[in-house]
Amino acid sequence: MSESVNPGKLGLEERFDAVGWGLLFLLFGALALPKGTTEYASAAAVGAAMLGLNGMRVAAGLPVSWFSVVLGAAILVAGSGALVSVHMDVFVVFFVIAGVVAIGSAIFQPRRVTAQ
Repeated sequence: MSESVNPGKLGLEERFDAVGWGLLFLLFGALALPKGTTEYASAAAVGAAMLGLNGMRVAAGLPVSWFSVVLGAAILVAGSGALVSVHMDVFVVFFVIAGVVAIGSAIFQPRRVTAQ
């Protein structure tokens, strides 16, 4: 069954995606700054903004971008941890969170009944 797509929501979804990519690029820029608190605070802020963007998507009735949720959570955790002197590898955190989300979505996904 195909779903009709509201052109206004499609444009809004594209803008949210563009902002998400922009936040990812800001993260890379923040990581290029000299070592210090600014780097960690910037990373945590970008992660929080990526999660906030998905909150806005939910409020607008758009589907959540799970990739940016997992990436944003990993960046937020790693940046916040570094601020309190607990250094973590962002990629390791990303893969751990991605694994938990993948397993959780497989376990808690509603079962679909197929007609025979």
